[in-house]
Amino acid sequence: SVSGIIPVLASGQADYAMANAYMDYFAEAHSDDCPIVSIQWPNWKETGLGEVRSKALEQTGLLSLKNEEGLHLLDQILSEKRHAVILPAVPDLDVWQPHQLMQQSIQPDSMMSTPFPSSEASGDQAVQNLLHETTAWLVKIFSDELKIDPKDLETDEPFQEYGVDSIILAQLLQQINQKIEEDIDPSILFEYSTIESFAKWLVSAYESSLSNAVCRSISKEHESAISPPSLNAVSLGEGEPEKSREMKPMNYTEDIAIIGLTCRFPGADTLESYWDLIAEGRSAIRPVPPERWGYSSPYYAGVIDDLERFDSEFFLMSEDDVRAMDPQALAVLEESLKLWHHAGYTQKEIKGMQAGVYIGGRSQHKPDPSSLSKARNPIVAGGQNYLAANISQFFDLRGPSIVMDTACSSALVGLNMAIQALRSGDIDAAVVGGVSLLDTDAAHQMFQERGLLCEKPSFHVFDKRADGVVLGEGVGMVLVKTVRQALKDGDSIYAVIKAAAVNNDGRTAGPSTPNLQAQKDVMQTALEKSGKKPEDISYIEANGSGSVVTDLLELKAVQSVYRSSGRAPLGLGSVKPNIGHPLCAEGIASLIKVALMLQHRRLVPFMSGDQKMPHFDIEETDLYFCKTQVEWAAAEVPTAAINCFADGGTNAHLIVEAWQESVQRPIRRKPLPLPALNRQPILKQKAAASARTVQKQELPAKGAPKEMFWKTFK
Repeated sequence: SVSGIIPVLASGQADYAMANAYMDYFAEAHSDDCPIVSIQWPNWKETGLGEVRSKALEQTGLLSLKNEEGLHLLDQILSEKRHAVILPAVPDLDVWQPHQLMQQSIQPDSMMSTPFPSSEASGDQAVQNLLHETTAWLVKIFSDELKIDPKDLETDEPFQEYGVDSIILAQLLQQINQKIEEDIDPSILFEYSTIESFAKWLVSAYESSLSNAVCRSISKEHESAISPPSLNAVSLGEGEPEKSREMKPMNYTEDIAIIGLTCRFPGADTLESYWDLIAEGRSAIRPVPPERWGYSSPYYAGVIDDLERFDSEFFLMSEDDVRAMDPQALAVLEESLKLWHHAGYTQKEIKGMQAGVYIGGRSQHKPDPSSLSKARNPIVAGGQNYLAANISQFFDLRGPSIVMDTACSSALVGLNMAIQALRSGDIDAAVVGGVSLLDTDAAHQMFQERGLLCEKPSFHVFDKRADGVVLGEGVGMVLVKTVRQALKDGDSIYAVIKAAAVNNDGRTAGPSTPNLQAQKDVMQTALEKSGKKPEDISYIEANGSGSVVTDLLELKAVQSVYRSSGRAPLGLGSVKPNIGHPLCAEGIASLIKVALMLQHRRLVPFMSGDQKMPHFDIEETDLYFCKTQVEWAAAEVPTAAINCFADGGTNAHLIVEAWQESVQRPIRRKPLPLPALNRQPILKQKAAASARTVQKQELPAKGAPKEMFWKTFK
């Protein structure tokens, strides 16, 4: 806190210095009526932040206080109470000049203003290697200090995003200074506020020091990690010796294997029928059946049949609980059973597994009072968390159970969380899914009031005919592990996730207004994480919103990131014309579609894009729409990207690659037959609530003016 009167020690932490200066003035101003003493502590050697050694501190003449000295000075200050503001110093009398403390006593190093070179512009491989080693070293330092797993640290994320304040930065800088035996200006961490930019600056300013100190240190740590020394077991109290987890090498981009898939989408009750639907280029969009909501509506949608059936006995639930529950919770629970069996696992084998459950979904379920009063466990009927918790409870899974709602990108944001947990070793497997069911007409009415609902039975994207959204529903799931774990367990691998990235549009003109730069950024981030070049990606499963403007922006973003130089043909498609927009299940529908395409090595037809959009001529670009089912011809391994841009601005982007067996290996896990389910129609039909909104008005005939529809359903 002595930085409050010594400007050079306040560099880079002006807020902290100002707060201490204010405390000094406050204590002095109230010295007559309040027993306040403001102590301007210098550096403590044995405790606190640890000993700081720098040229600036040396010039003050202040020596570091030992604990015994500091506590003795504190006793003296408290007993004498002679001053409101006091600096307890053990000085170096050859340097100590108290009258100069308020002066700027050293000049900034001219080297501090040296801009760092672009890593792309440097052709020196040694410098690039040093930059890589320095970045890894900084990640280690920040990880140890912040108690964050290295795999969870993004090198391009600002320090403050991890809760770093000026005091923590001072501690970090102290370690860096001691290692490279330099005195770095503390303000530099505020100027270059990410690990990536700070590493580049360090290499440009202290190349020699880093070469001598950092590389040797990393090399030594690397050898230690490969061949750890033998340690004697340490007794933990009266218990057994602590069991250490298997050490995993640091790998920021460890591939993630999809080892199981399952889904129920419109026109496709199984994974196989979903592949048939998209491979044949068919649409499952149709009028919403009257029995769905209890009245004949003018709406179109992609809907699933037999939602009211469920085997409560198999899933160990009472029928009264099931009647009160959100149908979405029942759908994901049943689908999770199919998922484990598709991956080749029985319930007995996964019991107690360190597996997480990440479900993208939104529950606004309000059970009727009669059903709720009969339920044995009414909490399962009203808690959104039970969309995921029921799965963990039934299968006895011990990883985290999370429901994620970021609108359309929910499932892929959940997947991104699962990937981080897998790479950090927190879990061994993850169930990732998305669900959205149209059990009321609320979504249709909301989209209609926003002017976003298409009143036709065809959903067009990237097309002049685009006229809004046709809603859909569905549930889909994937089971994922790290590739290394999947190989170890003998799993079948259907596709590999190379990278995932998530960001937000930030402030835009409205919650559904896209941010072109944010879309580019999320694509670029995922591409860089994957280690792929833009031309390696030969297909993109696009978001496609059904609005000419937003579709145009997405095409421009894709072209800018993936084909700005015209390298190779890039196919585009979207599953929405097949099944509608399944809301929170959109991302998982796209992922399962792409995984099946990669598994079959086939591109499938895109059911729109026939009429050229204004202001974008796709024929003048390297982009094209896949219009027929053809073999996926790729120079290397077929690789695809997936866009998912949500209302509210949370964008997700994935890079997914086909799996190729490099060596012969025993595959012990293959799809198992499902147990027989006695699915009884125990759920009540949805009726009156939606029908009441029509108030027995006669519905306008098809083809009536939009104004009449609006008046009727307002």
